[in-house]
Amino acid sequence: MEMLLTREELCKRLRITYSTLYRWMKEGLFFQPVNGRGRKLLFDPDAVEAWITARQSPVTPTAATCPAQRRRRDKKAFGQRQAAARTTLQKHAAK
Repeated sequence: MEMLLTREELCKRLRITYSTLYRWMKEGLFFQPVNGRGRKLLFDPDAVEAWITARQSPVTPTAATCPAQRRRRDKKAFGQRQAAARTTLQKHAAK
């Protein structure tokens, strides 16, 4: 069994700040330390690696995650709304 990780080592491994780690633990997104007294938090390295592996999944860009695609969709919708408004104005002007 490997030695337990301190919060500093964990934050370095995950490339996050302690504030982020604390927020994740508070929101239930990350597990609680296995041992710790006061400010000395210790984490199981095997559990950390399992958590990292579980979170790594191939992410395909979607409209919700890809800003460029979202901008194109919004631009298209705006153009459609403008075209509909022009058609309505032309119908009313022709009367």
